[in-house]
Amino acid sequence: MTATSILKSWDVIPNCGLKTVLFATPNTADATNTLEITLADYGISATGLLTVESWVHTADGSVITTELNTCAVSAGVLTVTIAAGTNDDMRVVQITGRPDAGVFV
Repeated sequence: MTATSILKSWDVIPNCGLKTVLFATPNTADATNTLEITLADYGISATGLLTVESWVHTADGSVITTELNTCAVSAGVLTVTIAAGTNDDMRVVQITGRPDAGVFV
């Protein structure tokens, strides 16, 4: 596995109780690459992550499909492993979480 870089990130609603952040990779991201995201850098608690969603752009700006990536959090760092499939494609990952720790109720 090789790490890929984050090309751009967007905080969807700044200063909100729930943080939603989008990450885009360059169109050179390959299957089985990893993306590491330090949750605190985006205002999400180490134990506050709620969802991770992913998409792949298999033809730049034209064909966009969901992608079932594998995710794990360790010491406040989310690691997203891109699913087996295509190489040299842009990926978009969206995370949603809370700035405080605890169970979401």
